[in-house]
Amino acid sequence: MGYRNYTGRIGGINHWLFSNDEFKHIISRPFRGEEYNRVINGSGAVKGEQKYPKGYQDVIIPELKRRSDFLKEIPALKGLRPEEYKVLTVLVGDRDDPSVAASRSYVGMKASTTKLSGLSSMVEEFPSTVTAQQLYERLEQWNRDKTISILMFQLPFGGKAGKEIDTTALCNRINIAKDGDGLNQVTLGLMSLGAERYYDCCTPSGMIDLASVYLVRDRGARLRPDGIASFAGLEVLVAGRSNIVGEPLFNILKRFDATTLGPLHTRTGSGGKTDRETQLRIYTELSRRADIIFSCMGFHPYNIHPDTEYFFTADMLKEGCLIIDASTSFRKDGKKPYGDVDPSARHKASAYTLETGGVGPATVTKLVHQGWRGMLYQNIDGVRNALKDNKSVVVSVFKKLLSSYAGVSESQTEENAEMLYNRAVSPDSHPVHAVDAFEVILPDLMRG
Repeated sequence: MGYRNYTGRIGGINHWLFSNDEFKHIISRPFRGEEYNRVINGSGAVKGEQKYPKGYQDVIIPELKRRSDFLKEIPALKGLRPEEYKVLTVLVGDRDDPSVAASRSYVGMKASTTKLSGLSSMVEEFPSTVTAQQLYERLEQWNRDKTISILMFQLPFGGKAGKEIDTTALCNRINIAKDGDGLNQVTLGLMSLGAERYYDCCTPSGMIDLASVYLVRDRGARLRPDGIASFAGLEVLVAGRSNIVGEPLFNILKRFDATTLGPLHTRTGSGGKTDRETQLRIYTELSRRADIIFSCMGFHPYNIHPDTEYFFTADMLKEGCLIIDASTSFRKDGKKPYGDVDPSARHKASAYTLETGGVGPATVTKLVHQGWRGMLYQNIDGVRNALKDNKSVVVSVFKKLLSSYAGVSESQTEENAEMLYNRAVSPDSHPVHAVDAFEVILPDLMRG
């Protein structure tokens, strides 16, 4: 069969990430006094003077800073100053409100990480007495402000605002070109359909990246031209169906050729009734089939096991599976974080994430990265001109990516690469194609 033209997205930062020699995502490190092996590292961990192998965040954020500094070397973008572009987070709640204490800490982490990437962080705080109309008016200003690359509301709101403001309606007014956290339902819909879009939801996108690194590095999976591992031939279970994690994750995995199971939820197998024996049987039957488990249940009232609060126990896991656990629930004493997977079950997995240092840092990193891309969207004409000035590099890189994925010679992909280049530079095409192309050629441009 002859070569078949590829028409999907091509480029991005992951091709650089997955080939980076410094990045070793499987590590051994202590956590809560125990030594864990086969851990997928979302962030670099430091203990005294010992630096553990670099993780997802510890590689991408400094690279974004290097790329930010290099932009002035590109004639079409020499006037762009990354430090003038802001990642805006809106926090609603009183300072003495314990319900927003965790949000406050998370916002601080996002702010510090954003600054390390070369961009600026902007936090807008409002008391719990703020009205929806006041937020609508401010949102209109933020949507028009070209120095704000992306913006997001930190949910849930605290106090009176949390009870009275329809946050779904509010988030639906976010300009989708600035919807870096995927809170606008238009973004969610485009993501679920696999349609052209500016952004993906940060947590599911980060989870897929962590799994992709493992599949490409350790399982020899093919790397798609869009920088995601092919999940072809793998049965993948999604546990959880929230609007911004489980549901979009389930839908987008189908676009990456996965055989998707689930999503599991409180009514799986229950027929609308509380039949825990039937539920447990179906949960177990599905999870034992899964080559990969993406878990995002969070705190749950299931109590399907008489002797543990965890959802996944050892008898529910397939030997050698991959576990990407996004849940962090503060159960029991309210201090220690717990995921969905019982730690005593991890010996069944070939690799897994921990409750801290795994998906959380990957989510923050993805958010900052999308802020960086948002800056490019605000300067899309300059990005397209930079691609035109470096056409030979773009076409050459595209040919390599296409030939590697299809298993054919580069000469067979030349016409396809030319077509994808024309799409990237066309003012009539979605800006995502230009930004993807620009990201993938930056390493070549930086090497001169």
